Amino acid sequence: MRLPYLSLLRLARPLRSSTARAAARSMAGGAPLDTLIFDIDDTLYPQSSGFSDHRNGPVVARFMTSELGFATEAEALALRTEMFQKYHSTLKGLKVASEEGRLPKPFELYSLGRYWAEHCEFAKFLPPNVELLAQLKELEALGYNMVIFTNAPKAYGLKCLEALGIAEVFPEGNIFGVEDVMPACKPEPAAFEHVLRSVGAASPETCVMFEDSMKNIRACKALGLKTVFIDESLGADVGGEAALLGDTKAAGDDGAIDATIRKIADLKAGVPGLWEKRL
Repeated sequence: MRLPYLSLLRLARPLRSSTARAAARSMAGGAPLDTLIFDIDDTLYPQSSGFSDHRNGPVVARFMTSELGFATEAEALALRTEMFQKYHSTLKGLKVASEEGRLPKPFELYSLGRYWAEHCEFAKFLPPNVELLAQLKELEALGYNMVIFTNAPKAYGLKCLEALGIAEVFPEGNIFGVEDVMPACKPEPAAFEHVLRSVGAASPETCVMFEDSMKNIRACKALGLKTVFIDESLGADVGGEAALLGDTKAAGDDGAIDATIRKIADLKAGVPGLWEKRL
């Protein structure tokens, strides 16, 4: 029987005395951070841009009527919403619905990513973010392993990074779409473990996840990762995917969050410790 990745990590670590561990923490404040993992949707761009509503509304409705044979957009969106709320990923939800015989036509795994990449209005909603690029390049220069992990299709994710002007910071082998981790997906532990293993992360404790989803924040914290919550609303009503999933911050969630910023370009001002490999 194969042990989970995090169990293997723990077994692989050399035994150290509690005195030595305490001394190391005292001298270095814990192991320095080495891996930064970013979600894309409503994280690398603001929810208020309207891009998530554009993609999850008219664009996915047209995909489901033109490519999957739904008679009306309303019928298509009703099923998409049901499956998205259950699986947290349109692609995974449509794959399951196809396997259950609930789609008029079979769903091909890579068709959604291609359609979104070709039909979403990236230029209209996602202008280049020069401020963010400068900060990400500084972090890259510090030696961080720069990673993307989205529950959306990879082809679509690549187009988002290109539109935002930040693709150069992330090696393509470090960009993970939901199809790369299926049958799991966020917030399932196996999905995060796959990404950590694939990028050669030495320990979850030296990794930071940047997310707008509290379900994913909680899952990461349970695995031992550091977390930065992107909360544009700062307590007000939210829209986008978080609202659709009922995935907003609740009482008691603060323990799962190491830092909160309103937008991703606030990294240097809101999480300055990253420039010292700490959080």
